Amino acid sequence: MASTTEIIDVTPDQTLMPKLGKSGYSIPQAIAELLDNAIDARIEGELLHIAVTLKAGEITVADDGMGMDREGITNSMILGRSSKRDMLGEFGLGLKTACTSLGKSFSVASSKLSQPFEYVVEYDEERWIGADDCWRMQLTATDREPEHHYTIVRIGSLQRFYAGLPDAVRRDVQRRFAPFIDSGEVQIKINRRISAPEAFDLVEDSRHDFAIADELGYPLTGWYGLLKQGSNKGYYGFHTYRRGRMITTYDKIGIGEHPTISRIIGEIHMDEVPVTHNKREFETESVEYVAAVRALRAEFADIIRQARQRTSSEMLNKTVRNEVERWKDALARALTTSELRTYASEVATPTEPRRDDAAADSAEVEVEKRQPPSNTSVPPEEPASPRERVPRQTHKRPRHVVKVRGRTIDFRHEFAPLGEREVWYRWAFDDGKALDIYTNTDFPAYFTTRDKAFYAAIHIAESIAQLMARECSLDASEADDVKQLILRKASAVKDQWIDEDESANGDGVAETRVADE
Repeated sequence: MASTTEIIDVTPDQTLMPKLGKSGYSIPQAIAELLDNAIDARIEGELLHIAVTLKAGEITVADDGMGMDREGITNSMILGRSSKRDMLGEFGLGLKTACTSLGKSFSVASSKLSQPFEYVVEYDEERWIGADDCWRMQLTATDREPEHHYTIVRIGSLQRFYAGLPDAVRRDVQRRFAPFIDSGEVQIKINRRISAPEAFDLVEDSRHDFAIADELGYPLTGWYGLLKQGSNKGYYGFHTYRRGRMITTYDKIGIGEHPTISRIIGEIHMDEVPVTHNKREFETESVEYVAAVRALRAEFADIIRQARQRTSSEMLNKTVRNEVERWKDALARALTTSELRTYASEVATPTEPRRDDAAADSAEVEVEKRQPPSNTSVPPEEPASPRERVPRQTHKRPRHVVKVRGRTIDFRHEFAPLGEREVWYRWAFDDGKALDIYTNTDFPAYFTTRDKAFYAAIHIAESIAQLMARECSLDASEADDVKQLILRKASAVKDQWIDEDESANGDGVAETRVADE
C-alpha cells in the first residue's frame, strides 16, 4: 500500500482568543489574575503600588513594578508562554484570559526600569477576528525617560459591570492578597481606597499558628481560630494560598462541612500543592493534595472538638433545658399509668411527679452533682481520704422516679460530651438508687436534630425501658414495646398540658378584654 507524509498547519483558529474569555471567571477573579502579574514584577525591597480603577466603561490595573521591555511584552501576548518559576503567573494564560473575560478590547502599556521606551500592545475582538493576517499584533514603541517603570492594563467594551463591583473587588482583594498586604510588600487601591487585610472577630485565645509537614515532607503553614459567631451561610473554613496568592475562599479542607464547626476560620499555605491553570482550585486528585488533607485533618482535630463543644453549649439554652424538664415530668407521669404499672410484675405506682399545679411540685431532694461517665472528656477528680473528704456540693433538683419491683428509683438526665465515635447515649444504674442517663453531645445526630428536648426524651424512655427489661427479665422486643408505650403515654400527657395551657391563656385574654371595656 502506498502512503504519503506531509506537514499540516495546526495554527489555532482566530476565535480562540475571544473564547478564552468564556472560561468562567468572575470579575474579581479576572482582576486577581492581573494583580498576580503585577506582584510578580515587584522590585525587591520596594513597596509595590497597584491601583485598580473600575468605571462603567473601563477597568484599569496599573502598577509601578519592574515593567516589561520589548521581549517581555511580546512574550506576554503569546498563549502559554511563560518563563516564570515558583511565581504567581506561571502558566502564560492569565493576562489574555482575564482581559478577554472582562471586555472585548484591551491594551497593555509598559516601560521597564532603566530602559528609555514605553511599549504598547492593543487588542480589539472585532478587528482580531476579521483580520487576514491572524495571530499578529501591532507593537508601538515610544521614547521615555529611563527612570520610568510601570505596567498599565486597560480593558474596554466591558462584558459586565454593576454598581457594587468596586466593593466586591475590594473584599476579594483583601482576602486573596492578604499575605502580601500584611507583609508590607504591596499596597493595593481600589478606586483610590486602600485595601486592608480582612479582620476576624475571634474568640479570645483561640487563634493558633501552625507549621507542619505532610507525609511527603512538604510544608503546610497558617493559622486557625474560632469566630465568636458562626456562619449559617458557609462563611467559615480556610482561605487557602499558594505562594502567597489565594486559591480558594472558605475552603472546608481538613474539617468537612457541618453546622457544628461553622465558627472555624483561618488560612492555609500549601505552596507545593499543584493548582489548575486558572488558579481557581487545587488539583484535588494529586498526591500532594491528598497528603495535605491527611496532615491537616490531624492538625485540626482539637479545634474541631472545641468548636463542637462551644456549639453544643450554645444549643443547650434555658429553653431547651426547661423543655427537657417538662418531658421528664411527662415521662414520670406516664410511668404511673395502669399499662406501665402492670407491664412487668411488681411494678408499683411511684410518687406523683412535679407539676406546676400539683402539691408534689414542692417535693425536692438533695442530689449530688455527678461526673459524666468515665469515657467523657471531663477527667474524674482524685478521691479524697476519709478525713480529707469535703462535704458534697449539692443543689435542689425536682425528683423524677420510676418504681421497678417495688423499688423507687430516681431517673436523672444530663447532656455530656462522650465522644464523636461513642454511642448516642449512655445510662448507668447506681446500685438501685438512681438511673443516670447521658445524651452524647458529640454524636453527629445531636447537632442535626432541631428538637433536642425530644431527642433527650427518647434516650430517657429507652434507658428506663432497658432497666425495666433487665430487672423484670423482658426480652429485647418487649423492651422496645415498653419504650414506645412510655413515649406514647408521655406525649399524651404533654398534649393534655398544652391544651390546658392554651385554654387558660385564652380565658385570661378574654377576661382582660372585658376589664378594658
